[in-house]
Amino acid sequence: MKLRNDCAIERTELAVERTLLANERTFSAWIRTGLTVVLGGLGITNLLRPLSYPVLRLIIGIILIVSGVFIFLVAFWQYTNSLRMLECSKDKFISIWLMGALIVALSIAAILALWIMT
Repeated sequence: MKLRNDCAIERTELAVERTLLANERTFSAWIRTGLTVVLGGLGITNLLRPLSYPVLRLIIGIILIVSGVFIFLVAFWQYTNSLRMLECSKDKFISIWLMGALIVALSIAAILALWIMT
């Protein structure tokens, strides 16, 4: 009977690990999407220079960059909420502080890039 119980515990642990990995993949997809939106905003502010309405180009670029930063924040929020729902031990997932630092660094880089490009 004990052997059967051990197998059930092992299956549960493996299911939690699969869920954690899926959560990290989802976080990576959100970050990829946010980076694409930020780079699209930077591209519009730089590549559409001959546009006859430079204010419109700047407004569209700023909206896209702010949207990308918002996507970064939503990704972090979703990642941390998923971890809280799992109530996992701290050694089984990437540190929330590391993810937070990544979000802050990407956001600052996006804002600095916009400031340098304009």
